[in-house]
Amino acid sequence: MLLGIGLFLVLGVGTGFAQRISFNTWTGSDDITILSPQGAMPTLDFNQKKRALVPGSEAVTIDLVDNQAVIYEIEAPEGFDLTVDISSPSGFILTDNPTESIPFLLKVAYNNVSPLDEISGKLGSVELPAGFYSITFPVSRRSSGAPTAPPSPEDGAFTRPKAKAYLYFYGTLGPIGMVPAGRYEGEININVSFTSYD
Repeated sequence: MLLGIGLFLVLGVGTGFAQRISFNTWTGSDDITILSPQGAMPTLDFNQKKRALVPGSEAVTIDLVDNQAVIYEIEAPEGFDLTVDISSPSGFILTDNPTESIPFLLKVAYNNVSPLDEISGKLGSVELPAGFYSITFPVSRRSSGAPTAPPSPEDGAFTRPKAKAYLYFYGTLGPIGMVPAGRYEGEININVSFTSYD
């Protein structure tokens, strides 16, 4: 299963421009569903933190606890291990001149114990170290207590129960150097797969 994310940025002077990352998802498995509580096409929108990015300005950060952090809900068979591999550029590149760029650092966190709400999910999440973009974790419906029984083999009479996990995307754009105005973009690729060990 693949989850793709496109990065798009327009830099200008004096007025508001679009400094946001657009997300697109793809899945190749009927066993895993990827949903976003933020809508069909949520964005990591740096304009909500700073109205306009201009040359020579400071970095703009969206933190995990900010409302602008993007959340993806993953529903998968309980007890399966999800592996998430992410590739992220270190900067946005000017479309007309690939030698010009703006630094970008993506940060990622996950929660695999079905939190009660968005705030508790963020506060109980596991943040990956900056620049670390690969993690494997089990999908679980329990938030505490004894572990559940191991997954049963599927047969015609058994349907494996599903559980949810959450991925959180946030990060820092900049500092903005003395770069020319224009459209800056990049691409993030996320590969989500699972193993049942059956």
